[in-house]
Amino acid sequence: MKIPHRIQTRLLRAAAILLLGLAAGCTRIPLGSLWALKQFSFETFDPAVLRVAVRLPVGVALKSDGLVVDAKVTREGEAPVAEHFVMHESRDKADLAGLAEVSPAQGRWVVLRFDAEEARRVRALREGLVARKAAAEKAGGSKGKTKMEIGASPKFCRNGAAVAADASMAGAMYWAADKGYVMVLRETALDDLLKDMDDSKDPASLPAC
Repeated sequence: MKIPHRIQTRLLRAAAILLLGLAAGCTRIPLGSLWALKQFSFETFDPAVLRVAVRLPVGVALKSDGLVVDAKVTREGEAPVAEHFVMHESRDKADLAGLAEVSPAQGRWVVLRFDAEEARRVRALREGLVARKAAAEKAGGSKGKTKMEIGASPKFCRNGAAVAADASMAGAMYWAADKGYVMVLRETALDDLLKDMDDSKDPASLPAC
């Protein structure tokens, strides 16, 4: 039972952008990465393998070393399903393999991953989508539209070091060994990214960690 392509597209954008917590739009995805990203399949990817890497500039960190991702699935004529998933910073140095080296002046890579329980819950959501669609078709119900909404609210903070005026960020995603890390966020000014999230935000307004 295949999940509709429009759902896979939304989920891909979520993994490539919203899991990074950066509502920056597709214009920030490197053109050279588009083909590889098209190979991402929500039906087959292993949540336990998924890694989202964010290059944070000096002076900036993620509060609680994690990111909460909210997912809501609605289907016409059925009750909505809402889930919250958490990605935590990986402490496994092996997860940094394949990422571009950065100088101390550029900051550091932070790799986010699902723990075993969260990965199981992501798989359960996927299985639930398939089961609900199959049950509706078996019952002869109307083929209502399925809508997937995914959001994330990253909690960036200042860790005490000065944030450079030209500070920038980049991001990459890993979901299969044969793909390695695929860049999903090109080098972008921190100030621009914060304004994409909230027009009133700028590096100076970030709270202390």
